[in-house]
Amino acid sequence: MESLKKYILQLENDLLKPEVRQSSEKISELLADDFTEFSSSGYVYHYKKGDKIDASTTIQNINWEIRDFSTTELSDDCILETYKVIKHSEVSEHKKYSLRSSIWKCYNGKWKMFFHQGTLTTKDFI
Repeated sequence: MESLKKYILQLENDLLKPEVRQSSEKISELLADDFTEFSSSGYVYHYKKGDKIDASTTIQNINWEIRDFSTTELSDDCILETYKVIKHSEVSEHKKYSLRSSIWKCYNGKWKMFFHQGTLTTKDFI
């Protein structure tokens, strides 16, 4: 389970990288065709093949820090990841804190994110 946890943590980190978020090809490798996200801004996002997560260039000015990454096995081919994120802005001292959860499913031997939720919180909970 520890090796799977490390692997999924790497995939979660990949999804925070601008070059991945702005590539429809890379996104399609990581998100399930029926992926849904409840974003920290309150938006509900349903993935469509060919989508990009963020086409803006401003994302390159952000440093993401993942903390307290935890894995729970829901079944042989489905896991729940919970963690905390600090979103650091390199432009200012502004920081955004969130609690995150992701459900990953294994499709034909390949892990893809099926569901994600981000909930804004305060520094006190991080």
